[in-house]
Amino acid sequence: MITDHPAADVGVRAPAVWFALAGALTLWASAFVGVRSALHDFTPGAMALLRFVIASVCLVVVWAVTARVRRERLRLPSARDVPLLLLCALLLIVVYNLGLNFGEQTVSPGTAGFLVGQVPVFSVMLAAAILRERVAVVGWLGVGVGIAGTLVVLFAGQAGLQINVGAFSVLAAAVAESLYFVLSKPLLKRYGAMELNVYVTLPGTLLMFPFTPDLTRQLAVASNDGILVMVYLGIFPAAVAYLLWNYALARLDVSASTSALYALPLITVVVSFLFLRELPSLLGLVGGLVSLVGAALVNNRHGRAETR
Repeated sequence: MITDHPAADVGVRAPAVWFALAGALTLWASAFVGVRSALHDFTPGAMALLRFVIASVCLVVVWAVTARVRRERLRLPSARDVPLLLLCALLLIVVYNLGLNFGEQTVSPGTAGFLVGQVPVFSVMLAAAILRERVAVVGWLGVGVGIAGTLVVLFAGQAGLQINVGAFSVLAAAVAESLYFVLSKPLLKRYGAMELNVYVTLPGTLLMFPFTPDLTRQLAVASNDGILVMVYLGIFPAAVAYLLWNYALARLDVSASTSALYALPLITVVVSFLFLRELPSLLGLVGGLVSLVGAALVNNRHGRAETR
């Protein structure tokens, strides 16, 4: 279980924390490529529903088995936390995944990765406003650089500057995920990583049940490869990755734990090229690299200050 002062464990558990972060990043990078591939068989809403039905089943089974091994009783969340848990479920499961799925219909996995790579910038801004985590001058400089790079990515197309609605959809997903990371921080002081994953994933999946008719029709004609990709997305990036992330987030402040996220776009670009032979446009790549510089400035030790 998570202690009342999880940050105190960082010195002792640093290897485990960084291993968890690396695992989450690798799985999330593969998800961008998997989503792009699965769009050949499923629409964005049906894909999101199937992915998290699979993730929900996996999480409940692991949760129950873990509790049995530890001889712990499964507990329900406190009534006072239900509204916040529902909001977290809406942000992380529904808004983020629908935004990403819709966006990847018109943007490459690498471009989507660069936009989601701005989560550290958005998270620090939101943490400063909501959790009163202070940001140094260098950090605010990084915010400005990150926003500038993001604007370039938003309007970068293969033919030059142009409006790409899909890029804005992915940006909305990134903002939603950033807000989730900030709002879930106090919940991790009361619940374990597994518990929080279950309490957010299950209601989030139920919120997407209106897509059931679409999913039923598409499953009947989907290719075997498409279904296998969805099984992978449901088990690993959706279930396992968030468990690893919550484990790390519980032991680090929001700014420090999200600092590793600016490596995600670079991993995604490599994976996307290897499996799909897709790359962002040259302008998008330049904007993405600029945005990553901003994220790095935000999250270095000179860009952050201690929480009040």
